Amino acid sequence: MNWNLESGLDDTHGIEEHIEVLLSVLEPLKDTLSKFAEEYEFCIQCVGYFPASGHGIHFDKSTIKKAANLGLSVDYDFYYIDDNGHDLDYH
Repeated sequence: MNWNLESGLDDTHGIEEHIEVLLSVLEPLKDTLSKFAEEYEFCIQCVGYFPASGHGIHFDKSTIKKAANLGLSVDYDFYYIDDNGHDLDYH
């Protein structure tokens, strides 16, 4: 089973902002999610395309606590490209 939820933000927003939006949507569903937590794993999957110079990411304690309280794991797939992916053809 797979359930997808997107932040609705475009790629000009940082990953941290996307995560905050997702957590704000999921927090009111905490009781419902906890009923399924024994049978299913909940994971936020992040994919990012960044310039070859690298990229850092930072989550404050509040964000980490929200994700932990919801029983979420977080997985990151970061790809490094020359033009930050804005002109890539994703077809």
